[in-house]
Amino acid sequence: MTDVRTDAAQVLPDIARDGRLRASVQRLLRDDYAVAPVMGGSIESDWPGDLVGRLLLSLSRLARAGAPTGERAHEIATALLAALEPRGYLGPVLAEPIDEQQVAGHGWVVAGLLQYAANGGDRDAERAALRVVDELILPALARFGDYPRDREPLPDAGGASGTASAVVGSWRVSTDVWCVLLTLNALVPAALEAGRTDLDGVIRELGGALADLDLRANHVQLHASLAAARNLADYGRAIGDRTLVGVARAVYDTYAEHARTLHYATFNWFGRPDSWTEPCAIVDSLGLARTLGDLLDDDGYREDARRIARSALDFAEREDGSFGLDTVATASRPELRPLEYDAHWCCTMRGAIGLLEAREGSVRVDRAGRTVLLDDPYPVTVDLGDACLVVRIDEERAQARVALTGTSVPGTSWSVRVTEGEAVPVPWRDEVAIPIRRRQERRDVGGGLVTEFGGAVILVDDEDAPGGLRPISDVAGAFGPGDAPRLRLARRI
Repeated sequence: MTDVRTDAAQVLPDIARDGRLRASVQRLLRDDYAVAPVMGGSIESDWPGDLVGRLLLSLSRLARAGAPTGERAHEIATALLAALEPRGYLGPVLAEPIDEQQVAGHGWVVAGLLQYAANGGDRDAERAALRVVDELILPALARFGDYPRDREPLPDAGGASGTASAVVGSWRVSTDVWCVLLTLNALVPAALEAGRTDLDGVIRELGGALADLDLRANHVQLHASLAAARNLADYGRAIGDRTLVGVARAVYDTYAEHARTLHYATFNWFGRPDSWTEPCAIVDSLGLARTLGDLLDDDGYREDARRIARSALDFAEREDGSFGLDTVATASRPELRPLEYDAHWCCTMRGAIGLLEAREGSVRVDRAGRTVLLDDPYPVTVDLGDACLVVRIDEERAQARVALTGTSVPGTSWSVRVTEGEAVPVPWRDEVAIPIRRRQERRDVGGGLVTEFGGAVILVDDEDAPGGLRPISDVAGAFGPGDAPRLRLARRI
């Protein structure tokens, strides 16, 4: 599914019992994400619209999931609609050279407005979203044929936030290489959720460009390419186009082979292990892995999704709910430590979506067989139609406690299975405890090194707590700005 969800939520996280998600919600409601600083940082910016779009999308998705973020989302949306009114988009008037960052950032504006509109039926927000598409994104992409596809990659260019200073032909290009692909964040949900079938041609044009792109040779940014692949997979699934799904799968497999860290995070750029991890791209990889797992019925992608969520995403979250940048841990340098505590301009907002997707995507329901599969249990409530399944997790994550409640009637019965376990019948209003099995695994990563997993969680050596391996989840989300751990993620055979 795309970032924009227009249906009612079937899986609701239990925010009161979910410390990581609760911390993320509280972080997005702090003063630096209030209307005035957000609008100021979105209008007078090298990335016009990017900040406010990401925030509105996250607040609106959280509100859909039952979080107390609806009021802040309304305030942000009201200010954004007023700012968009004069010409339909933020930043300078569209002209050559076309600013790649301006166009890419508005992909989030469209997605945020569409999600906000879906939550409450706000037609003004939907109209504003589609006006962004018509006034900025489509006119810019009309010159996509001139986009510099084979420009000389700069092996050490770019910072944590991209800059667009180089002019190549009719485009001002970003150090976030190929971030123009982020326009698919607007085009795909506009096509699928707002009925803009006329966007099919430009979506396919961008998909064709991605298919032809040498990700490694061009040092393409992981966030740009994985977000594009995630959108193409969602679009291909919706319209029944296996070719687009194949493009998305090829991008994912290239990332998994060449740009994934030992703890299932992402490099910031292909071919740049000297860079840093990027939680925005981690979230893209999580969504794409889940989509591919479902489309292809492939448990390998599902296992990837569990490991991305439990090891990469959870470590990127900080004690206060922020998300930050970390070192790229590889077989040649298997150390992991934080570099940037709070990437407030992007990842802290995007990380909230990742936490939601980890929870929403962890449940599969077989209605015909009346069975619920908990791929990776979280505290959630699942709407089954004739029942609600309430899932609680004990503190040690050794077992899930499940019960049927809500709209069910006496005599209702479902079975629940946790990955690698047996299906357990859960009768009406009778709580059942189900063990969560943690399969131990050792994986050769080359150079005489192995990584070790306990279920979906990688085991690490912690310099600050010597005495053997422990789950990365014991460290993740538990440190403050001056409390950065140094971990080793591989052991010599």
